[in-house]
Amino acid sequence: MSAAVRISPSPTPDEAAAIAAAVHAALSAQGGADADPRPAAYRSSWRRAAMHEGVGLAPDQMRSR
Repeated sequence: MSAAVRISPSPTPDEAAAIAAAVHAALSAQGGADADPRPAAYRSSWRRAAMHEGVGLAPDQMRSR
């Protein structure tokens, strides 16, 4: 879906490029249908390693997801 947005006062070409880049980055960060739905903290490899260490799993027994 595409929507037009009016910005006032009109941005300079550099400002317009920065706005477009920010919008693109924000939309890309949302991910697609195959994106991991878990919050970022739950996708952390550091968190996963700490949990596995806490229950005594050896590194070769650790699997993601």
